[in-house]
Amino acid sequence: MPPRESCKECGFLRFLRNPWVTWVSSIIVGGVFLFASYHKIADPPDFVKSIHNYCIVPRDLVNLAAIYMPWFEALAGLALLVNLGRRGAALGLGLLSLVFFFALGYNLARGHPTICGCFGKFADGVGWSDAIKFQKMRTEMLLDVALVILCAQILIGTVFQRRDGEEGA
Repeated sequence: MPPRESCKECGFLRFLRNPWVTWVSSIIVGGVFLFASYHKIADPPDFVKSIHNYCIVPRDLVNLAAIYMPWFEALAGLALLVNLGRRGAALGLGLLSLVFFFALGYNLARGHPTICGCFGKFADGVGWSDAIKFQKMRTEMLLDVALVILCAQILIGTVFQRRDGEEGA
């Protein structure tokens, strides 16, 4: 029986801690959230309709969410792109992606078709059939899973890079 590789030499772990993989993950997640925030910042009343359509945010908080969430997405996305506070940004955007995943899943489970508002205006989806809305919800949930995985890679990669940097010093 061949000797077992140590965790430090494990191929998958080596992949996760690779700075290039972390850099690419940061560009993807940062770019997605920066892109997603643009129309929400440009047209807050339209984004209010998207948030209200989920029927899970209390009415008193809908306007606050529509104003602050896009700015958080934009600033955290930018932080990932310029490597400033990368771990905090990845943690925040990963948690936000989980919130989006569960919000879409909740509405999908109760048969309530929603217009996500993630990458387009609420008004663009008003004429869609329920079947199209449900399909888009499933697709957006898969995107959220991918974003959570990429954020986890950024967190894991930066922890190892920081630890390896301290060991080398």
